Amino acid sequence: MAGMRSAPSGYSPDEPLDEVDLRLLDDLARLTEIVDPVPAGLVDRALFAVTLAGLEAEVMELEYVRAPATSVRGDAPPVEARTITFTSEAVTVMISLSPTDDGRIRIDGWAAPATSLRVELHRPGGVTATTSDDDGRFVFDAVERGPASLVVRRADGAGGAVSTPVVEL
Repeated sequence: MAGMRSAPSGYSPDEPLDEVDLRLLDDLARLTEIVDPVPAGLVDRALFAVTLAGLEAEVMELEYVRAPATSVRGDAPPVEARTITFTSEAVTVMISLSPTDDGRIRIDGWAAPATSLRVELHRPGGVTATTSDDDGRFVFDAVERGPASLVVRRADGAGGAVSTPVVEL
């Protein structure tokens, strides 16, 4: 092929990299960053996905429950709220997402059957955990918008974990 060069004579792929090789690789990295930079947030999203995959948890089924269009009366602006239900053989979790005054989201949740649960909110930036009360109720106040998943475990450590699909808050 035109423009293709063969390996220099005496080249062996088993030889360690020398200074010339390292300079060429540095130049290639700089050019790649200019021509095709890594998208913002890609590393965090990838680490988040790997963390969720590593949980080896049963994944719940997702059901959206939307407010009827006729539920808003008059000229008042519609209230943004979503209710999402996740179901599995072991547990059902319903969450209600409501905006806070500062633009974040409040998550009110209920789990059935009602028992004390450790509820983890997995986000690209980390994990926040809380414990539900004996009735299965839990709250996460003022959560930043973006992708999130819940992982639910019995507070006493018995049984396995159950994970929700990732949803956009």
